[in-house]
Amino acid sequence: MTTRVHLTVDTEFSIAGAFREPQTHRPVGPPSVYCHRDGRSEGLGYLLDTLDRYAVRATFFVETLNTTYFGDEPMGEIAHEIAGRGHDVQLHLHPCWTYFGHPDWAQRLQSDPPNDNVTRRSVEELADLIEQGRATFRRWGLDAPSVLRTGGLKVDLKVYAAMRQAGLPRASNIGLAIYPPAEPELQLRGGCHVIDGVLEFPVTTYTDFQWGPRAHLKSLTITGTSWPEMRRLLFQARRQGLSDVVVLTHPFEFVRYRDDQPTPGINPLTRRRLERLCRFLKTEPGFSPACMADVLATPAPREATPMLTVPAAQAALRALENWTSQRVFWG
Repeated sequence: MTTRVHLTVDTEFSIAGAFREPQTHRPVGPPSVYCHRDGRSEGLGYLLDTLDRYAVRATFFVETLNTTYFGDEPMGEIAHEIAGRGHDVQLHLHPCWTYFGHPDWAQRLQSDPPNDNVTRRSVEELADLIEQGRATFRRWGLDAPSVLRTGGLKVDLKVYAAMRQAGLPRASNIGLAIYPPAEPELQLRGGCHVIDGVLEFPVTTYTDFQWGPRAHLKSLTITGTSWPEMRRLLFQARRQGLSDVVVLTHPFEFVRYRDDQPTPGINPLTRRRLERLCRFLKTEPGFSPACMADVLATPAPREATPMLTVPAAQAALRALENWTSQRVFWG
């Protein structure tokens, strides 16, 4: 059996402190995705060029509710560029953007703050948000999305009820190290599972050290996982029969930031990790880059997803690598 590896890219604009300091800050649109440095797109542009070079297709979860503030054009152009390069464009929803639908949003912040947590919404509200996202895809003239990723990987069973009601068949909403759902049936560490008729591909979760009876959980991400860890986890997933491995990244992770503000230059550490992963997927037998929309088979039920692990020593080396990179390249 081939292990499917899904490189997923959350593609979203930045609130940029507008809810914290509305008098002086406003959301940032395309620059937060393209990340231009010296006239080149070192965020999305670099990412698309790298995927082209290794012939790896990725799933881009494109956030749609930002159209409440920016209108259709800015993210629509980005979505068309991604689709035009042969990648899978799917639905990402951050409900906090709908707050800008209030003309007096800046004045409302003190009495009625924005809510970006989908678990605090009803099934009907969630189904309406999904329909808003699909309507945006229609206005963009793109194929209807068939996969959903909720903002911040916040999720509960109501999300799947709303997806089933809306006829949306696939999801990648779970990331236990980022947001642990309350329901036991959503405590999924990886693979592919059916939840209320929806095919769910959790962001792969692993553990890097044990503190007494408790394991420290990590999500498989380009920024948070070193290449030696990533390689170990991929082979471990294959040995344990995990059908799907899901990796998470964002376009802005390939440039430099300090205190959440963009600075000149690129991030060589995350670039090395991405390029080694792409090279691995292109050359290593038994693994194939995959897009969730292409997965049609229903998984066989299983009692539990195996826990993937990396040694604490490897995790320590990664922490040192990240720290050193910040000291050297961030100053």
